[in-house]
Amino acid sequence: MTSCPRTLPIHGNNLSVVWGKAFLKCLNSSGNVLTPGIVSFDVNSGDEKDIENYVIREAVEQQLGVNKESSNSSKVETVAGTIFPESIWKRCGGDRQKLYAEYDRIWPSVEKCKANRLGNYFRRLTAYGRPEETEKVRQLEKIITFWNDGGRRHSALQASLFDPYQDHRPGPYLNFPCLQQLVFHTKGSNGCDGIEVVAFYANQILLEKAYGNYLGLYRL
Repeated sequence: MTSCPRTLPIHGNNLSVVWGKAFLKCLNSSGNVLTPGIVSFDVNSGDEKDIENYVIREAVEQQLGVNKESSNSSKVETVAGTIFPESIWKRCGGDRQKLYAEYDRIWPSVEKCKANRLGNYFRRLTAYGRPEETEKVRQLEKIITFWNDGGRRHSALQASLFDPYQDHRPGPYLNFPCLQQLVFHTKGSNGCDGIEVVAFYANQILLEKAYGNYLGLYRL
């Protein structure tokens, strides 16, 4: 058994600034690896523009555009959309049942992308199960229904993104899934102060993925 040095959490009220702190801390760490890393940001506003610094956002977008090979797959919005497809959500008028149905409809086309050959996060949140299984589990809907019915049991307010049937496979590197689990943790007595979203990543590429991941989790 070995011990690892204690890593202080990186915390703030602005998604962009918190991402920047995490990136710089990782950049200055041995081997450019920060482990374990704990990153958190408060969301006290329903307006997305209040949690982003667009100077930082633009710098990230420009850097991702340097490598043309990665620019189409790793821009902030593309990555965020793998956790929560906000553009489709808006087209569905904020109706989650329509969102599920629309995502089911377009999934065969989305799946054709090489990066999605094992699925993506939103797909596993809304259609979890082995590819050959016809009946999938809408984890997100079960959590929302449980909450709306007054359920506050912590063990029920979580979703699994790692699927051992598909993800325990040989190979030195798989680009999916890095996100293993989501927990919707209640705040205050019986959740009177809302929830916190806790995401556990086995690993995360801070430049190409982390900013979009944070944004996707916020939108979710």
